[in-house]
Amino acid sequence: MRIVSSKKRIASLVAAGMLSAMAISAVAYAAVSFGPSRPTFTWAHPATYITFNSITDNPSYGDERFLLKARDLNEATNAYATQKTVTDNEDVVLAVYFHNNAAANLNLVATGTKVKIDLPTNSGTTLTATGHISADNARPGEVFSTADLTGSRPFTLEYETGTAKLYTNVVNGVPVSDSVVTSGTLIGTNGTDGRVPGCGQFSGYVTIRAKVHMPTPTPTPTPTPTPTPTPAPKVESQTTTLPNTGAGGVIGLFAGAAIVGTAGHYVVRRARRA
Repeated sequence: MRIVSSKKRIASLVAAGMLSAMAISAVAYAAVSFGPSRPTFTWAHPATYITFNSITDNPSYGDERFLLKARDLNEATNAYATQKTVTDNEDVVLAVYFHNNAAANLNLVATGTKVKIDLPTNSGTTLTATGHISADNARPGEVFSTADLTGSRPFTLEYETGTAKLYTNVVNGVPVSDSVVTSGTLIGTNGTDGRVPGCGQFSGYVTIRAKVHMPTPTPTPTPTPTPTPTPAPKVESQTTTLPNTGAGGVIGLFAGAAIVGTAGHYVVRRARRA
């Protein structure tokens, strides 16, 4: 198995960093996964049957089992990784690398080859996308891997309609169906016919773009404290003792008035006599 000469576009893509970008090995793979469990092969000893992404030492990509990687649209292509930090309103490019690992001299062509990328529909601080490759005559019939996107606060991902494209040694950015994010879409070395011959020169990748929506949380309003009412001044209770209005009391009251009246009258009479 070999990479085609420098006159071929796939070699140009490698030189431009498109494929080598996906080979970044500095990413910790512990948080991502791939499957199903299957026999693996090397670049020097490829498969004897049609199987996808099972070579672990691809010189341009690395471990092909991690078939889905992501980068920021505005970053250099060598930023592709299986784990990525995202920010609000960012355009994320997700790429699925596909490679029929059958040895070139066997002339084994995968048919009905499809790529699908599942984007999470929920919101979270970490969202996991999953890439799938399937073919009618491959063993296993489908392979997959995941990529994690992480934000500083909860976010969602929105597929940007019409951004799905196919790149191979033969085609460069051919649009593919938006069904790539639903039921999957046919891809191939020469276009969207589903046919992928064995060997690295017939490999390629599919990319899509997704928009990050990370709304700023609405701050919780601080409740206005209820003012404590000022207590009214305390009025001391004053008890007034009323005169005894019983029968005896009334007599006494008038009796006192009679005495005062008599005394007054006596003073007046003496004044006149004088």
